[in-house]
Amino acid sequence: MADIFALQGTKNAGKTSTLIALMNEISADYPNATVQVLHRGTKDVKVIIDPVKGMKIGIESQGDPNSRLQQSLADFRNANCDVVFSACRTSGRTEGYVKAMSPPDNVQFIQQKATPGGPQAEATANAAQVTHLRQLAGI
Repeated sequence: MADIFALQGTKNAGKTSTLIALMNEISADYPNATVQVLHRGTKDVKVIIDPVKGMKIGIESQGDPNSRLQQSLADFRNANCDVVFSACRTSGRTEGYVKAMSPPDNVQFIQQKATPGGPQAEATANAAQVTHLRQLAGI
């Protein structure tokens, strides 16, 4: 059973950039952890980081309709990830993929809204969201 934290928001709300920042921060804070890159695109990632405080962490930053989210969630389950962070939209197919994981997994949706004010304001909001996600997961 995993804890799944789904960063939920509309298109261009900053979900992907937040999850990439989360991956980068965890990787920096746990330099002895192995980062298994399952996908690295120009704008998105799918990775497993292990160990992080004795846990295996899965991160999928692509949560758009017609994305690989359904397969990624299955891959993380098959890899026995303890914690999963994913992006998903506010409704529709991607939200359904995440909801289908519970039970047996514990699913929590975390809202992310677009941040007005330009790149600096977005970076600040994303950093705060990374901190919040880490606190929720205990990492």
